[in-house]
Amino acid sequence: MLLRRFGSVKGVKEATRDEIARIPGFSETLASRILTYLGR
Repeated sequence: MLLRRFGSVKGVKEATRDEIARIPGFSETLASRILTYLGR
């Protein structure tokens, strides 16, 4: 779902927590964890 929305891992890394959290099924907490995992 993330790759479909942002196009690539680089796109996900460049996304903000709020942009990720707006995806249905993604919370702000999950978005933060994803960005932390990706080194952001």
